[in-house]
Amino acid sequence: MREIDIYQVDAFTDTAFGGNPAGVVPDARGLAEDVMQKIAREMALSETAFIVETPGAAKGTEFDVRFFTPWNEVDLCGHATIGSFWLLSEMGIVRTGEGQARVHQNTKGGRLPVDVLGRGGKPVRVMMTQNPPSVLGRLSGDECAELERILAAPEGSIRGFADLRGAPPQIVSTGLPDLIVPVVSREALMSMRPNMAALIDFCNARKIISVHAFCLEPIDPANTVHCRDFSPAVGVPEESATGTASGATGCYLVLNRLVQVQPVTTIICEQGHVLKRPSTIYVEVESKDGTATGVRVGGTAVTVLQGKIRLP
Repeated sequence: MREIDIYQVDAFTDTAFGGNPAGVVPDARGLAEDVMQKIAREMALSETAFIVETPGAAKGTEFDVRFFTPWNEVDLCGHATIGSFWLLSEMGIVRTGEGQARVHQNTKGGRLPVDVLGRGGKPVRVMMTQNPPSVLGRLSGDECAELERILAAPEGSIRGFADLRGAPPQIVSTGLPDLIVPVVSREALMSMRPNMAALIDFCNARKIISVHAFCLEPIDPANTVHCRDFSPAVGVPEESATGTASGATGCYLVLNRLVQVQPVTTIICEQGHVLKRPSTIYVEVESKDGTATGVRVGGTAVTVLQGKIRLP
């Protein structure tokens, strides 16, 4: 019987039991795809990451990473990336010293840089580079009304933002297609109680991973937006921190001029409060001539669990 090491890392938080928990298998050599899927289902977390050092690469510099929800594999996952490279740094596999180590992860979403900032040989922040943003579509007024009904949002809370600010919900991808949905107020956002079965159909019809709703009224005034993320089509009814969708949200804010745009615009997303797992997600959006050209997403993490899984 083979035993493999597995960890649970709470990402986008500096406190245990906050943020978004991810499963991490730091050495997944030899695991078949169906076994990885079974492990992800057993962990029952929104995503579990499986890591193999890239053959032929210098030690500790490049990794092949696959991400599985309890239901299926996804191309990229933000919080599991942060948790994975935080853990690899704690284990000494990625070495930072007193500065920053740039490594790369090979994912189904592409070969992407990850920067691990360290102090005293320990990680202090992980920042992942995502794909340059692409806008894949937007919702019509009728679709906004339909989405309000599915989310059980107050009437006009989504359409009203689009009418007032000229920024309708858009499908934005920085590795995964997420529907970014601005809402008029935090009260409206917190009142949402989605019909998950209807939301699955809505997401599948548009080939999107999640509905990522936000408002410009954060709880902490130091932050930029308050967010909620619904991903029932991939088995996650609501998530407490969503790295890929936060990157897409940062790009949406820049592209629609909802924040003051700089050559590098820093955006801080808060999420997870309704789930009692507060999260803080840092987003850096590079832009030129009104176009978002690059995005990095990151934060801190806490390793809360270490164990072994026995495989037949």
